[in-house]
Amino acid sequence: MSTAMISPVSTEAPLYHAETGWPPVRAVLMVLVILAVSAILGIAVYLVVGAMIDPSMAWFEDESLMPQWLMLTGQFVMQICSLLLVWWVAGWFRSDRQAVLALYNVPGGLPTIVKSFLLLSVISGAFTIYALYFASEDVLTDLGPMWPLMKGEYWWLMALVAVIGAPLSEEFVFRGFLQSALAKSALGFWGAALITNTAWTALHAGYTMTGLVDVFIAGLVFSWLLWRTGSLWVPVICHGLYNGLIFAVLSVLEMPEGLPGLPV
Repeated sequence: MSTAMISPVSTEAPLYHAETGWPPVRAVLMVLVILAVSAILGIAVYLVVGAMIDPSMAWFEDESLMPQWLMLTGQFVMQICSLLLVWWVAGWFRSDRQAVLALYNVPGGLPTIVKSFLLLSVISGAFTIYALYFASEDVLTDLGPMWPLMKGEYWWLMALVAVIGAPLSEEFVFRGFLQSALAKSALGFWGAALITNTAWTALHAGYTMTGLVDVFIAGLVFSWLLWRTGSLWVPVICHGLYNGLIFAVLSVLEMPEGLPGLPV
């Protein structure tokens, strides 16, 4: 992997090369297994710990009684489980984990990260302006449930889930593991990216259509950054910075008539 300077918008040849022994269909099935097992473990922690705190489990029937920290802990457990599982299976079929997940050093180092994040900010920012002007109610609907978590006592746990857990687990599973297997098929990189980003966007199914489009656009940018730089660390870091910026802005603002962006 080259360490020369590279710009995410340059005309130089992209550095990404799919390297995996995983057959595409088996990779898709394995992603479904990883997500299912992670969800089961996260829900199990959520239920077991919740039952220990309140044996009546009244909070299970009334969401307003749900402890914020418990919900966030369950989500973080899901993220850690999916991260560990994808790291484990990435080495199957005589595959090299680093190559499958594209865990190479960032070519060009910090300047590449800065340029990549600026590109993401410009593209996502443009859609944010559009959404706030034409679909502000959708933005409010999507961010409404997150607002108490960002402003609440356990904001640090919300930050852990959004800024660290989500970027690592989601990028490793989708644009790392799944992308490499599909890109080796007749789909090529961008055919694989469309499928991968559609599946990733489906994880955010609770969002409005405006929110889903926002997530999908961000996912395409992450795929572009992976393609250009050849390193999964670029979309991972940009994903975390993007969510962190949104978290920081919303945590210091009072509820406005329109809210910027969506954590992805």
